[in-house]
Amino acid sequence: MKKNIRLRIAACLVACLMASEAFATPLNGFSAEAWKLENGQYIDAAGNPITGVLEKGITVTKYQNRQNEANGGIDWKKVAQDGVSFAMVRIGYLNDMDPYFSGNMKHASENGIKTGVFFYTQALDTQTAVEEAKYVLRQVKDYRISYPIAYDVESQYLLDNKLSRQQITDNINAFCKTISDAGYRPIVYANNKWLSLHIDMSQVPYDVWYARYGTVNDYQNRTIWQCTDKGRVDGIEGDVTIELSFADYGSLIPADGFKTIDGERYYMKNHEKQTGWIQTDGKWYYLDSNGIMVHDKTMVIDNVSYTFDSHGEITNQTR
Repeated sequence: MKKNIRLRIAACLVACLMASEAFATPLNGFSAEAWKLENGQYIDAAGNPITGVLEKGITVTKYQNRQNEANGGIDWKKVAQDGVSFAMVRIGYLNDMDPYFSGNMKHASENGIKTGVFFYTQALDTQTAVEEAKYVLRQVKDYRISYPIAYDVESQYLLDNKLSRQQITDNINAFCKTISDAGYRPIVYANNKWLSLHIDMSQVPYDVWYARYGTVNDYQNRTIWQCTDKGRVDGIEGDVTIELSFADYGSLIPADGFKTIDGERYYMKNHEKQTGWIQTDGKWYYLDSNGIMVHDKTMVIDNVSYTFDSHGEITNQTR
């Protein structure tokens, strides 16, 4: 009997091994290494190709930075070499900046990784939501923003304060409109439960960053899918949250143009804040050392006196 038991155990082990091998190599010809690029397509958790993905990205917060400090920090060069095209970088809360935000933005950009940002709301009314947006705009103006600015609304604080579905929806629209009016592209971040229960998405006309782990990624206005928080990326030790973009943000977000922040205008060229003279649409403008467009004043530049109107256009110049 013992011999029969051993034989049955051995048979079961062989069957399990064969089943695992069958799972590891799906019949569709793709490997089971999820979220990797293979044969021109990214692969989902079930080993199947994902239709429509244009770029792979990651989420970066202080938690990844702290986890990697013992190894000298995130190796952004290796991150880029592992096929990561963009990073959504955590700003934090209102007046509570992620301590690694500046470094993450700088090092990602230096290694050719496009950057967007995300902000975690605690707004209980639209006025505070607008203040949150203005705070975000002040933080991002000195960095290259070539991906959206995200409003993370998955806040238990909002539910604890009994905010209605309509109020949360109104807050989202107030934040996103402020971001859009400034010249940036907003996006709403939430998981399927929040989108379904706590937000009236029929009233929200903005992009959706859809957090749903596994294989289901379809949602109205979904442009980015957060597909797992257990990913692996070279250059970062430990779990990494993986993002897949379905939108051509290179076309949707202009690289050159004016941004309006706190009532002042800045000009971005290749997503980078400019200073000095710039010419656009056949007109010349002057940006001071902080990047602010000079307007409603007369000033001497290189021994020439220029008068600028309220639009920053030159109305008079004398030597």
